[in-house]
Amino acid sequence: MSICIGNCVGCSKVNHSLFDELNDDELKILNYNRTKFFFKKGDYLYKENEQIKGLICLNDGKVKLVKKGNIEEEFIVGFHKPVDFIGFDDLMYNGITSSYAIALEDVSACIIRKEQFFKVIVNNPNLSLKIISHQSRKSIQYQDKFLNVAQQNLESRLAYSLNQIVEFFGFETDEKTIAVSLKRKEIAAISNMNTANVIRCLSNLKKKKIIDTNGRKIIILNYSLLKQLFN
Repeated sequence: MSICIGNCVGCSKVNHSLFDELNDDELKILNYNRTKFFFKKGDYLYKENEQIKGLICLNDGKVKLVKKGNIEEEFIVGFHKPVDFIGFDDLMYNGITSSYAIALEDVSACIIRKEQFFKVIVNNPNLSLKIISHQSRKSIQYQDKFLNVAQQNLESRLAYSLNQIVEFFGFETDEKTIAVSLKRKEIAAISNMNTANVIRCLSNLKKKKIIDTNGRKIIILNYSLLKQLFN
């Protein structure tokens, strides 16, 4: 795991985030009273209905956002990877967390104080517009996902979810293995299915030689066929 250098000014990860166009003075404002935390795999970064302390910047590791669902014990409503901001919607709305944030692997994250973040936004209209654009794009993606889940059969729904995971996390160096390890239960929570149906559908996709599995790892053998299942 790489370590945050301890200062927003000069941090190379800023160049890959929404803060990529901020000047040093603005980064110094964000850095004031910033804190850094480390979480082990399975740890909660926060739980539902907690007061959010500030903007969480994910430096290393992967995180899932979870709500309680009716089909399984949890429903995964989102993922985060470096250099995403976690809890952004809750921070901007009412400062109360609306989901659980759980580390999928070891995680390091910084928390920028809410007051410092808002101070920069107020004085930087370009950053405000960039944030609005970013959140609008996320909203459209959520609408597309909802429509897909509502209209597709189980196998197509699973294929769509696997494609979403690929688009977000990408592949490992072999360009076939999805670069995140997920339990069958977690895949079910993403796809709005129960675990038994996920296991059955994964088996069907293996028989069709569209995917293969190695423990919690999923290997995409024929990506074009996978996409055809939901297009």
